[in-house]
Amino acid sequence: MILAAEHLYQSFDGQPVLKDLSFTVESGETLVIAGRSGCGKTTLLRILAGFLPPDQGRITLDGEPSPRPDQDKLMVFQSFDQLFPWFTLRGNIQYALKKARPALKKHETRELAIGCLHEMGLQDAQEKYPYQLSGGMKQRGALARAMALSPKVLLLDEPFSSLDVHSRENAHQSLQTLKEATGAAVVLVTHDLQDAAALATRIAVLQAETHGIVAEMDNDSPDVTLRLRELLTD
Repeated sequence: MILAAEHLYQSFDGQPVLKDLSFTVESGETLVIAGRSGCGKTTLLRILAGFLPPDQGRITLDGEPSPRPDQDKLMVFQSFDQLFPWFTLRGNIQYALKKARPALKKHETRELAIGCLHEMGLQDAQEKYPYQLSGGMKQRGALARAMALSPKVLLLDEPFSSLDVHSRENAHQSLQTLKEATGAAVVLVTHDLQDAAALATRIAVLQAETHGIVAEMDNDSPDVTLRLRELLTD
């Protein structure tokens, strides 16, 4: 499976945000879109998800147009408040499964939810409500829900930026677990060098001045962190 952005253009109130932006992401790959605040990262992610139609260009999955939100594309936001407060952690996952896969029986959604929470190290928190969870646990809960839904594309909008060091490391591992389990193509937008270095297969740098990608590199390239710091520092 290949997610492709093809010649995207986007502007707001006559001001350009994205200009002729194109890239691809394959199954099992994590593309990090790195850039300073205000460069259009979240706008790009909303276009990929289908929440915002571009002025020009298109999004495709395996060559077929994918202009709207659907079950193949799942977005995880920066906010910790992505879980329904009236459901337990397990209940949140079971509810999502009921909506996405109505043919599943209740015991099947329960078993799948418990299995995904176990993979994320949250099995002991399955009966807790969101208000009883730390920010890091909530984010890992959102990733457990994503694992249960098994999307083809996972879109992440700086989901780890407000976590402490320990919670961030746990969330990074949870994302790697999810990717290995689902084979999803992952697009992560961030301005954080730690997240980029820890998670990326490839890194593309988005720049506000040009409204496009000014550099692209494999994460195992020599001096990748140094290059990123130079490109992302004012």
